[in-house]
Amino acid sequence: MGGASGLLGSGSERRTAVARALARAAVLCGLLAPAGAAAQQADASVAPSAAEGRACFQPRALPACRNFWITEFGLQFFISQPPGVNDQRRWLATWEVGWMRNRTVDDAVGGSVFVAANDNAFRSGVRARYRRWTGGETAVDLSPGLIIFQADQDMEIRTQLGAALQAAVTYHDWIALTTQIEGTSGGVRFLAGVRLGGYPGAVVGAGLPLYALLNADDS
Repeated sequence: MGGASGLLGSGSERRTAVARALARAAVLCGLLAPAGAAAQQADASVAPSAAEGRACFQPRALPACRNFWITEFGLQFFISQPPGVNDQRRWLATWEVGWMRNRTVDDAVGGSVFVAANDNAFRSGVRARYRRWTGGETAVDLSPGLIIFQADQDMEIRTQLGAALQAAVTYHDWIALTTQIEGTSGGVRFLAGVRLGGYPGAVVGAGLPLYALLNADDS
């Protein structure tokens, strides 16, 4: 993780641009968090049958929640060659915000928007989300994604399409192991990583980009 210090401590224009982009994702998480927290408190005060019609901030299967927020922060590590030619990083920080609906006690569907970046790469887009509740406080996610925005080697962000397919195993509704294959402007690559969801994902995902933005502006 030695590359993380480059993202947080650099004063270069391209790293400042990335920090600002990540801060936008943090602001989005921050705006959604109060509404989600209020919804979850309401769930705790009503019977399970009534709670089915409400939204939860911490993901739960039926009958606890009918709908739930996606607020995730994670780190993915390149198994194959990372993008870029200068100061290549073996990791990507990822932020994701979305919404899912439990169709049955066994599965849920929805969508999310995501940002993934380090100080040498950037991509953002949307995902379709499918979750299978497997019992024992675990779930399996399958998420095909469309990459809409990418950055070139000068960290200029522009519309450039790509694709990704991510799978994850979630434990206790807040921590997950992930694997992903993606096709971007740099080619096809494989990644694996870990992510936080629910309250931990919202807090960490909001705090780190804001810190990066403030640190970049002060450099």
